[in-house]
Amino acid sequence: MRYIRHVFLLVALALLLYTFLGCASEKTTSKLETGPQSTTEEETTAEVEQQPDVPDVNMDGKEFVFIVRGPAYNEWQSQDIYVEEQTGEPIDDAVYIRNAYLEDKYNMKIREYGASDVGNEARRSIVAGSADYDVVMANTSESATLASQSLLYNLHEMPYLDLSRDWWDQRSVKQLSIGNRLYFCTGDLSIMANDATWIMMFNKPMINDNKLESPYDLVNSGKWTISKMHEMAKVTVKDLDGDGRMRYDVDCYGFVTHESSCEGFFFGSGCNIITKDENDLPQLSMMNERVLRVLELAHPLIGNRELVVNGSVQGLDPISQMQPVFESGRALFYGEVMQCIIRLRAMEIDFGVIPFPKLDETQPTYNHFVHTTAAMMSIPVTNLDLENTTIMLEAMAAKSKYTLQRAYYDICLEGKFMRDEESAAMLDIILDTRNFDIGYIYNWGNLFTNFRNVLTSGKGDLASQYAKAEKSAVAQMEKTVEAWLEDM
Repeated sequence: MRYIRHVFLLVALALLLYTFLGCASEKTTSKLETGPQSTTEEETTAEVEQQPDVPDVNMDGKEFVFIVRGPAYNEWQSQDIYVEEQTGEPIDDAVYIRNAYLEDKYNMKIREYGASDVGNEARRSIVAGSADYDVVMANTSESATLASQSLLYNLHEMPYLDLSRDWWDQRSVKQLSIGNRLYFCTGDLSIMANDATWIMMFNKPMINDNKLESPYDLVNSGKWTISKMHEMAKVTVKDLDGDGRMRYDVDCYGFVTHESSCEGFFFGSGCNIITKDENDLPQLSMMNERVLRVLELAHPLIGNRELVVNGSVQGLDPISQMQPVFESGRALFYGEVMQCIIRLRAMEIDFGVIPFPKLDETQPTYNHFVHTTAAMMSIPVTNLDLENTTIMLEAMAAKSKYTLQRAYYDICLEGKFMRDEESAAMLDIILDTRNFDIGYIYNWGNLFTNFRNVLTSGKGDLASQYAKAEKSAVAQMEKTVEAWLEDM
């Protein structure tokens, strides 16, 4: 039986590899058809798959159960941990092949429980002392709450997790720790943090029709800023039916989004709620001139109803009411999570993908916000087999680098849904500059809530609001730090 499975796996992996390298194969055929060509070392040398540093053990059929988002989460339902069979969809097939490989190699099973409320179900189980779940895949806020309640293991102390390897998201590893303790993070074993990354999309025909600068060129030259976005967005505003008023379902706007673009502009401008000291402890660092400048420059792109469709302010559903504004060609820019690239697969109008804008041209890099819907990996304290669990997780993350992530990145985005090569290059920038601010996740003192309210309304004095909330924020932050470090 194991021999048959080996044969099946070899065939399945070969088919998946053929899919990934289809474009390369077409290029090779083209070269052969046009006559002799010189072959470079790069073309003949296949990439060597990195292997995890874990023992090759027989787990005697052990089942590992992940608690994940079930169908109640709709488009945010888990799709990266378990599938029953191959379907021809890149993500499903990659997950199936990855799991079959791991199950055969280690003689174990990967299973999932799709909960309607992951955070509360995981908490109930752990507090009851039940070993129902080996791994928890809760969102960032739920994971942070479980960590504060001492219900998760410190991942830095797990026997076979090597969080320095590149199949673990290094920004999440460094930014989501407190006092060098890390209770949740993400990596290549999951695509949910990719889906939850906040990005900008733009309508390509509107750029050309209005003779605007190429957003790609602006990004590459470092000139893609909030002010430049505002300047371009104003050009495309049109009262299409001529009734003298702007309506989201009729007229043409410069920008369509919802309140999370407040985070997009804040983090995109290089701002943070907290920074870390030499002991990896958080320190409030939010209130400064840079934040006030973001309020000034970004407000028209959030609060001006003549320019922007802000779904949160106008009470619009993101998918059924906001998305059609962009999809129908009535908005130049669209700020949403990366998952929207896939949601727009049927859009007939060409669009491109770019980073969120910088505050100004002196800012050295673009930066990106990860929405709290991102699923994090954590291990509950009720887990009774840490050695096998961490071997499985390390091997799963490593294999996902060459299966799941390539299916998501290369096929789903660059190949199947993205419209041009430039967008793929933009994707590199976006995924390399993501921000995981633990001060934002906990929202100590409602500091970011105050920022969002002022940015959206254009009213209020953030500096005075911050001063009033700072004492409470510090107290809450210190309580969180104490909870994370209490058993040291």
